[in-house]
Amino acid sequence: MRTPRFLLPLAILAFVACQAEPASQSGNPQATRPSSSNRQLSSRALANQLLLRKQAVVDQQGFGCEVFHMLVPKDWDFQGGVAWDISRFPPEAKASYRVSSPNGRAVIERFPYLNMYWSPDPMLQQSFAANGATILQPMQADAFLRNLYLRHFRPDASGGKIVDSQPLPELAQRSLQINQYLMGIFGQISPFQFPFELRSDSARVRFQYTQGGRQVAEDVTATIDYFISTTAGLYGTVQSVSWSPSITSFRAPVEEFDQHAPAYKIVISTYWDNPRWAVEYTKLGATLTRDQLRQQQAIFNRMQQIHRTQEEVSDMIYEGYQRRSAAYDHIFDNYIQSLRGLQTYADPVNQLNVELPTGYDNAWTNGSDYVLSDAPGFDPNLGSTQTWHRMDRQP
Repeated sequence: MRTPRFLLPLAILAFVACQAEPASQSGNPQATRPSSSNRQLSSRALANQLLLRKQAVVDQQGFGCEVFHMLVPKDWDFQGGVAWDISRFPPEAKASYRVSSPNGRAVIERFPYLNMYWSPDPMLQQSFAANGATILQPMQADAFLRNLYLRHFRPDASGGKIVDSQPLPELAQRSLQINQYLMGIFGQISPFQFPFELRSDSARVRFQYTQGGRQVAEDVTATIDYFISTTAGLYGTVQSVSWSPSITSFRAPVEEFDQHAPAYKIVISTYWDNPRWAVEYTKLGATLTRDQLRQQQAIFNRMQQIHRTQEEVSDMIYEGYQRRSAAYDHIFDNYIQSLRGLQTYADPVNQLNVELPTGYDNAWTNGSDYVLSDAPGFDPNLGSTQTWHRMDRQP
């Protein structure tokens, strides 16, 4: 009977595209930073204006397509990318991002996903540990954040306390639906040889602690996907759990937290990860598992073959990704008021619809950036070397 080792990086595939940092064996991700031309309008941004830019990350090393994109405030710094670790089987692709305010004190961050595993069978524990998993009994998202987050991600923090928490069942449900869809694709290519169950859980916790002599507030969201399988072990049939937390964080000095929280709302609300990339990644893992292709060149050849098929992605998975993003709105309900929602505008340059924050009288784009203002008669073309086009609201 085949062991479920290959599922460790795939059981939570729905979030793999936006959760991780580059593995130590695969080098740094392709970082993207705003160019000097992208900062030309920053000095003109007034209190009644909002200047945003589209930030996209492309899988240059692998499939060559976009992995995710989002809107970020124009003068905020972005670092992110995706990196492959071909030494693992199946190969692991990990993506991450970090968006920081001009003074660097407010940070929005998506962390690397964590490989966790638990089984009462010591031989299975040893096998998964050798593949990079942390051996730890599974826990719910709230308990994970309360008990492990600060210790693991903020070891230099002191005086940590929890000031707010919230379960996020809708976010967990969307994650589960996407994961079920992707595992269905996997099973069609490489049928599972053992029974399994998928589960998901989500929660957010707001911490306050001292770091570097400054009081910091941090709001953290975690979604944990669980792959529960029944396999043959040393002591007969045993149940094992592969589980992986996906973590997004927003932190800032206490006195600046509310000021920068709308930026967090914008980044999270406009974040979009490409379901086609997730499907291609799933197919790659399933194909390699089935065919036992271990040579690096064969892996890359298979990767390009899958990408060239240009198969359509089901509307079901697109809808699942969109609803998962919408579920994030509930994160903000309990800890900050007057956060603006989103309004759909028609982008006449790129011929697509884009969601931008509401509360502004007009919106403009130059094809890559967006400026919103509620100032009467505002026209970004005045005094600018760029060409800006007015965007119309959509019903």
